[in-house]
Amino acid sequence: MLIPTIFLISLGFVAAVGLSIASKVFYVWEDPKIEEVEDSLLGANCGGCGYAGCAAAAAAVVAGKAGPDICVAGGPDISLRVAEVMGVKVEIKEPEIASSSCRYSIEEADTKYSYYGVNDCRAAMLFAGGAKECPIGCLGLATCVRACPFGALSMGENGLPYVDQNKCRGCGVCVELCPKNIIKLTSTTNRMIGENRYDECTTPCQRTCPTGINIPAYIRQITLGNYREAIRIIKEKNPLPLIVGRICPAPCEFECRRNFVDEPVAINNLKRFVADYEMNNKERVHPYKAPETENRVAIVGGGAQGLTTAYYLACLGHQPTIYEATSKLGGIVRSVIAKTRLPDHIIDWEIDGILSAGVKAKTDMILGNDYTISSLLNDGYDAVVLSSGGLDSRKILRGNIDLEETIPGIYMLLDFLVSSSRGESLSIGKSVYIIGGGNSTLQAASICKKNGADSVTIIYPYTREDLLSREIDIEKAESEGIKFLFSTVVNSLTGEEDRLSQIGLRKSDGTTEKRDVDTIIVATGRLSDLVFVKEKIDEENKSTTNSKGWHTLETFKMFPDNKSDDIFNLSENAMINDNMAVVKAIGRGRKIARATHFYLNEKELTPQENMIKTDMEILDVEGIENVDAITREMMPKSEIGFQYGEITRMYEKTEINIGLTEEMAKKEANRCLDCGLICYKKSQ
Repeated sequence: MLIPTIFLISLGFVAAVGLSIASKVFYVWEDPKIEEVEDSLLGANCGGCGYAGCAAAAAAVVAGKAGPDICVAGGPDISLRVAEVMGVKVEIKEPEIASSSCRYSIEEADTKYSYYGVNDCRAAMLFAGGAKECPIGCLGLATCVRACPFGALSMGENGLPYVDQNKCRGCGVCVELCPKNIIKLTSTTNRMIGENRYDECTTPCQRTCPTGINIPAYIRQITLGNYREAIRIIKEKNPLPLIVGRICPAPCEFECRRNFVDEPVAINNLKRFVADYEMNNKERVHPYKAPETENRVAIVGGGAQGLTTAYYLACLGHQPTIYEATSKLGGIVRSVIAKTRLPDHIIDWEIDGILSAGVKAKTDMILGNDYTISSLLNDGYDAVVLSSGGLDSRKILRGNIDLEETIPGIYMLLDFLVSSSRGESLSIGKSVYIIGGGNSTLQAASICKKNGADSVTIIYPYTREDLLSREIDIEKAESEGIKFLFSTVVNSLTGEEDRLSQIGLRKSDGTTEKRDVDTIIVATGRLSDLVFVKEKIDEENKSTTNSKGWHTLETFKMFPDNKSDDIFNLSENAMINDNMAVVKAIGRGRKIARATHFYLNEKELTPQENMIKTDMEILDVEGIENVDAITREMMPKSEIGFQYGEITRMYEKTEINIGLTEEMAKKEANRCLDCGLICYKKSQ
């Protein structure tokens, strides 16, 4: 009995030693934070987050591979709990919902062949890219529907995936599995600050619109009688449709495919119709209003660009305040365009709509007299956006052109040359940089040398050969001591209080440098699109700033090779006419709002992926077939009288458009072919 007992004790001892050794060898340490995060998650192990269960999702959060909002099925409460565990801040944002950009099924679209293979979009994609002629067209085999873990997707009667927005959790499983990339997570916020992409189903009119409106989408809503939804879609990209509907030269209509058959769809008139509907029904339709932040932004200038920037910043939750030099907002919209075409009550209604979104305004406030860039920053504004116009707005404001230095150390070229011709004293300092490349730029450089500048450098964004091709005598300028920087743009300015101190440069190869500067002269008629923020003392300590220093942000107007950002826009607003200037200003105002929004949320501003650029080759058609001609609806006109002589008090009559009726608008909207890249609605 003793021997078996000893044997069992020995066996137990050996097993204990073995287990102890095994525990040391095979021990896996589990981070208690992972367990804590996992306990905070929903525990459904649904896989909607893209990870194999909640344990894997928790590990991804702790490893920094996922954010606290990883649990798409759990909602905001769970995100807040996870964020608390991780000690991070959660940004409340609009939910992202899956959306398909394709509008024509495999039966309706042009096809290359009939597919009878495996019932899976990915398998069909392997065979010559799928059966559709369109390279991004939906293949209709419902792979995304079967993959959705929440039952939010189904195949609609039109043979395309339908998203139930109440069930969609924005997990992105359908996005990952779609081989054509036609399903994306989107939201109103994403669309407001995004641009048209070449990997999405865009139309010729949409790609031509200076503000990027989804034209087929709002016209489709008009055919359905959903006028509020139509105006909401328009305002995702253009907050001034009532004004633009009256003055836009409608470049989109030149690209309308109905030109192949009869006349283009009256795109701008339809925009005016739904904008008039909003005004006549005394409604205020805004696309989206994010939860408010404490970020304050000052916008200098209350014209179309400033109003647009302010509107989208307000929609994104920030607190914008417009500083306008005149007694009323509107800029050239109010001061230049004929009242018979754009009456004051139209402008007032539109501006009241901007203000109703949460924008504040201070009028009769002139930059340089009543305040400065640095004083606004010192007053607690997190950013200052310059949208003050240029020579045209000053002419309207005071009736003359004087040398102005509203931004420390920066002059417009025409200002500088006019003041020099008058023999006025020019205080330019020792180091001068001139941005441009024409003969007037060389003239300004010579003037600077004569006025005591030690160093004068001309910055030109293209090559030396390009400037020589313009018959510019570079060698003569260099013999006078004038320097040139080719293939270079300005990507930042730095200063302290009301003094400019440094200029940031970026070459086409991506290299950057900063140089000391006293004066910058810009060959443009306006200084817009500049965003000023306080200079950081310690980049690692985001809460500490230099109370006196400031610098500008990059806003991504791309360098010619798309590698760099030029903070000075040398293309003029008014190259075509004042009407086009307004529309282009709206497009730029939205882009500036995006750049400012990213800065305020401490996010890196990166180029937008797959963005459509000017003159880019996009899939299109050279003609259309099986489309019946339909007469375009013409807006009725009305005669009004107006005074044209202040002394003689003479009056005459003119005709003005009074807008489409509802019946006419629906008829005209139904003329739209609802185009895709190459698809379009054909007659039965």
